[in-house]
Amino acid sequence: MSATSFTYVQRNRKMVFGPGVRNTLGAEVSELNAQKVFLIIDGGAIALRKSIEDLVGNKLVSTWTDVKQHVPVELAELARNAVTNSSADLVVCVGGGSSTGLAKAIALSHRIPIIAIPTTYAGSEQTTIYGLTGDRHKQTGSDAIVLPRVSLYDAELTVDLPISVTGASAFNALAHSVESLYATGCNPITTAIALEGIRAINLSLPVVMSSPKNIEARAQLLYGAAMSGISLGDTSAGFHHKICHVLGGAFGLVHADAHSVVLPHAIAFNAPVLPFEMAQLAHALDCRQDDVAGSLWDLAKRSGVPSSLAQLGLHRENLAEVATRAAAEIRTNPRNFDAKAIELLLQGAFDGVRPLATN
Repeated sequence: MSATSFTYVQRNRKMVFGPGVRNTLGAEVSELNAQKVFLIIDGGAIALRKSIEDLVGNKLVSTWTDVKQHVPVELAELARNAVTNSSADLVVCVGGGSSTGLAKAIALSHRIPIIAIPTTYAGSEQTTIYGLTGDRHKQTGSDAIVLPRVSLYDAELTVDLPISVTGASAFNALAHSVESLYATGCNPITTAIALEGIRAINLSLPVVMSSPKNIEARAQLLYGAAMSGISLGDTSAGFHHKICHVLGGAFGLVHADAHSVVLPHAIAFNAPVLPFEMAQLAHALDCRQDDVAGSLWDLAKRSGVPSSLAQLGLHRENLAEVATRAAAEIRTNPRNFDAKAIELLLQGAFDGVRPLATN
């Protein structure tokens, strides 16, 4: 058995890994007894439209290509109406986290299953978490129906992903695993999955960045992203994720880029009260325990992703509002905080400075 070509089935979740597994889509549709397929393809995967439509065949009733990040409520309603008009009984989503997010919005309202074909490393196809954005606020929730019944991880579909998107998307996945180490609901099993995801991403991301066409490394990165999604889905989104949700929902920052910038600073904030978790993370990242946050920052720099909120278009005068909004959203965190503490964290992220080692 190849470490990157296998099938895993757990209750109502099936994950199929391997180059070319997209070609099993028709069989997966039949296995779910679906008769009318609503296909979602985002802009980054639009070149796959014809081939995916051919794989679905005569069960295809509609193809939707209007996909936006953070799933605006108005867009979700338009897509839901289209599903109602088509009488679809299955959603197939192809692309990144925004495509999956729109599919989840549809599944939530219509109670129909999803087949996901990720072409980035968002990992959201392995969570029951959904999000909708309106009035500068991203509302998240959890419902078992939005967890895709089948996810097809085909590394061949990721080789043309731009390097800049690859790095940021991988950091999005990395954030899932890292935060799940201390999230509400974490346990030895979720921790083992999270650490495996971190290990796989840390090993494969530098290879992909230097050799973008390396299928084996791309497959390992997809695997790491899937493990990261599972670890987040089986725990909860916390301190870091809530800050990023505010940056995206209220200020329109690209979700993956926000994760890349904020993650090292969020870890630096919590590290002093998480010695055991930092030791685990240091082992997975192969770095010093007192410099985990700095090592994450270094990995981001080597991956060519943005390193400051200023690069993403945020203004310094926005930091106080981000902090206030985030403080109101965060329910639990291992270290006590207030809006001022978050604002100080954000100042470091805004300036793009390397987090200091912790004692």
